[in-house]
Parts: sequence; structure tokens; C-alpha cells
Amino acid sequence: MAIFKQGINGGFTGKVGSVIGYQLNGQWVMKALPKSSVKNKKGTAQQKLCRFGFTRMQHFLKPLISFIRVGYNLESKLRMMTAHNAAKSYNMCNALDADGEIDYAKVCLTFGSLLGAEKPSVVKDDVGLHFSWENNTANNSIRETDQVMVIAYNVKAQRTYFKLSGARRIDGMETIEIPIFEKDNELHTWISFISDDRQAIAMSSYTGRIII
Repeated sequence: MAIFKQGINGGFTGKVGSVIGYQLNGQWVMKALPKSSVKNKKGTAQQKLCRFGFTRMQHFLKPLISFIRVGYNLESKLRMMTAHNAAKSYNMCNALDADGEIDYAKVCLTFGSLLGAEKPSVVKDDVGLHFSWENNTANNSIRETDQVMVIAYNVKAQRTYFKLSGARRIDGMETIEIPIFEKDNELHTWISFISDDRQAIAMSSYTGRIII
């Protein structure tokens, strides 16, 4: 939108059609808008790679929004952005390989400075997935009450199974029930901890790929 400074016969500032009006050294002037180049429309190889990675990450994070809202809640407040954008920003920088593909082992679904899981592992049976970890509270009664956060994600089908407030850190085990229709499907798994008062959270740890 352009603004006329001295009526219809005066100079103007802003855009009108394919020209821009502005004042230069006391005189009103106009210049044509630059034409978009074919190269810019198509994008360079690096731009295409960036767009591909962005699309991949956007698609990957969409089913995880409920988990991420908790996992990146504290970080999003510090950075004054949504939890989804905070998660996307971190993982775009840290979890994409040179081809723009997602490296699941580097994906972080919770962000913070709380003590993380020590020696986590996952095993499966007919019930579902059983997560375990070593008690690393070191007789710290405050940390004993931290709650585990666990998640399993069928990336191909975009289905997630998780617990936001699971067993206590001192318990050393938590289970996610997995429905029978996931049999033979690939799930990626992560584990983290959140404090009982929700004022601290750990960086998540990737606990591997499981075929149900």
C-alpha cells in the first residue's frame, strides 16, 4: 500500500503495482520492483536441501505435539516461542544428516538441564515395550520423585504411544502397552525425566529402534 504525502499530485511512499515510491535528497522518486529470477524460484541446491529438511521435520514432529508441548515447555518460555517451534529449531540444527534425512538417534523430544536417564534400555513382549534405567539419584530424595517420560513412535504410520507422567526415577521401570496391529512394525523410542513440580526437565535419550 502506498501513502500520498501531498494529495493526488504529490509524491508517495510505498508500493503501487510494479513500482516503489520514496523520497531521495528531498525529491520524490520511483523505481521498478526487481524481477524474480528463475534461479530464485527454483532455488539453489542448498536451498532445496533446506526446504526438504524443513518439510521432513515438520511432518515428523506433527504427531508428537502433545509430547513436545510438555518436553519443550520450559525452553519455549525462555525463547518466547511455541514449544513446536522450539523443538523444530533444535532438531533442524542437530538431527538432520547431510542429505536432509532425520537421524533418529539425535532427535531430542524434551529439552532441559535435569539429570537424564542412566543406561536406559527397552525390551518387548506380548504386552508392549518395557523401559528400564539405573537408579542414579545418589540418595538425593528430590530426584527420586522425578517422573519418567517415555514414547514409542511409528514414524511411517505417524502413530505415537507415550506416558508423560510415568514411574518415579527410583522405580527403574515403566511399560507402554502397544496394540496388536503394530505387530511387525518399526517403532522408535525415547526416554526422559521431568521433576515432580514440572519446573525441570531432562534432555531425552534415544532408546533405539524396535520391531514389534
